[in-house]
Amino acid sequence: MEGWAVNLDGSDAALVFSLPRVEVRCSPKGWHLLCFLPDGTQRDRACSLGSVLAAKAAAIGEAGRMLGPEHSAAVAELLGVTAR
Repeated sequence: MEGWAVNLDGSDAALVFSLPRVEVRCSPKGWHLLCFLPDGTQRDRACSLGSVLAAKAAAIGEAGRMLGPEHSAAVAELLGVTAR
């Protein structure tokens, strides 16, 4: 499966699943964005953006709206990294 994930606590998402977490997964209909909230619930959005870079940026922006102001610094940092 093609995709990308990031844990907002800075831990390695390839090795550890921690909350909150943002994932981008490839599906037959395009990219699928998942946001795992601090309480363990999950929110998802379908997104048919072409490149994984565009899907990452969209996922991080959406996560910022879902997670709220207490995670804004971590989300802003991710947006800065993704914009390169």
